[in-house]
Amino acid sequence: MATIASGYRHDGARGADDETARRAGRIRSNFSAFDARVREAERRAASGDLEGAAVEAAIAATLAAHRHCGVFASPRLERVTAQIGRRLAPRADHGPAPEPAPFRRVLHVCTQLAPVGGLTKMLALWIGADANRTNGLALTQHRGPVDARITEAVRASGGTIHHLNHRQGGKLAWARELRRVARDYDVVVLHIHCEDVVPLIAFADPARHPPVLLLNHADHLFWIGARISHAVINLREAARRLAHTRRGVDPARSLLLPTLITLPERQRSRAAAKRALGIPEEDILLVSVARGAKYRNVGSVTYADRHVDLLAAHPNARLIVVGAGARADWAPAQAATGGRITAYAEQADPRVFFEAADIYVDSYPFVSSTSMLEAAAYGLPLVTRFEAPEAAEIVAINHPGLDATARVARDQAEYEAHLTALITDAEARRAAGSGISAAIARLYAPASWLAGLDAVYAEAQALPRLAPESGPVTAEMPHLGEPDLRHQDMFGSDFPVSGMTKNYIGMLPLRQRVASWAALRRAGDLSGPWERVRLLLPEWLVRNVKDRPGLLRAG
Repeated sequence: MATIASGYRHDGARGADDETARRAGRIRSNFSAFDARVREAERRAASGDLEGAAVEAAIAATLAAHRHCGVFASPRLERVTAQIGRRLAPRADHGPAPEPAPFRRVLHVCTQLAPVGGLTKMLALWIGADANRTNGLALTQHRGPVDARITEAVRASGGTIHHLNHRQGGKLAWARELRRVARDYDVVVLHIHCEDVVPLIAFADPARHPPVLLLNHADHLFWIGARISHAVINLREAARRLAHTRRGVDPARSLLLPTLITLPERQRSRAAAKRALGIPEEDILLVSVARGAKYRNVGSVTYADRHVDLLAAHPNARLIVVGAGARADWAPAQAATGGRITAYAEQADPRVFFEAADIYVDSYPFVSSTSMLEAAAYGLPLVTRFEAPEAAEIVAINHPGLDATARVARDQAEYEAHLTALITDAEARRAAGSGISAAIARLYAPASWLAGLDAVYAEAQALPRLAPESGPVTAEMPHLGEPDLRHQDMFGSDFPVSGMTKNYIGMLPLRQRVASWAALRRAGDLSGPWERVRLLLPEWLVRNVKDRPGLLRAG
């Protein structure tokens, strides 16, 4: 098989220019669709339809997060949510916020916590490590049971889980409830999805609620929340730079706290873990672990294709990819390597794969920092790819502890060279893994991380209270440079607008819900009798019926 191209380099200036023009055109088209949704949210807010405006704002943000529009933030969209929040009917308990107090009671706010993914794991570890504070949790749009790691961590902390979307009403009712709940806490930490407008509405007036800190966990995507954030907590310096240059975050309010991970203790030796997986002990095992979406194709080139030549040159090596699942287009590469490329579905506990690995290889084109950190904690040598200009540093692995230890390949040839050096030299593998595990233990040991959290809280407390936004908002224009031009190919999705509508339809008042349902029906976007019924029901009712088993209710 010929050497695999990166998918971003082209033969001839004309081909490169055509590709750049195509991508720029896609950004402009995406921005136009986004801008139309923002305008609709503004129109509805101006007419007094606050519930409809909130849903339109959420759809606009969802669109921008899935289909890159050349912007990483939207002051216009945040101005709409602020207007909605300030116009919510005042309640008796909505007076001035209590005087600033030491951060002893922490309210974490999440949109939804998936059982597989770094955010759920990190939040459970965060609450568990922060033993001297009470940590509560508010969920704005969670569906299904809450992961046991989260419920146990909150219970042990003395906190409560509040399911906002089990309360009757829609986004405005949930924002009011979040506002009420937050008054019992000293600080609010947002771990929200990119499109979640509920906290933005709830915390529209900084003078009437505790300080809000936003965890920048989706630092490579468009997100909303910068304008309500007393401070933004970044997980790496590249994210902090992007927050300043592309999101308008004041550098003084942009803080740094590395991702929290578990420093594992081996349950098996490498040889025993290989035996458990049915792999000969003498084979050199390459492992990659991430969500399936992170292994997307670049053009017609699959992740499996990128390892065919390497494995052909090293018959004693094999690759296991955990999270990719069965993919028909990987079959040619798997056949060409005699079955030495194996793909597993996503695993809630991939420990045995890390324990069996000799070398860890990053996902591509979407890197996975949490998995890289976990592999580093096992003392595995790390190899990742970064084939973009430095201006696109946000798409690379450059996290504390990994930035100076992982081997970074700039193209396919360098990728294969890094892996060949590790496959053929056991001492090189041992030395690389030892250096990496030492760096991770130093930075990410629970005591070190907790000291970092305490420092972040202290920095945030010392900041002056956030002033409300005032004055005109600058017009937004799409950026057509790096990393925007490559963004959609690496991270974007084709999530249809009809799907976005379905996601929020249950949060609309009845008349608007019926109108949206009828529009979906006319377009032929309703599938099956259950969906036709479910989309007519309010979200709070569906969630109370479906989620009650195992539900930890608010007190």
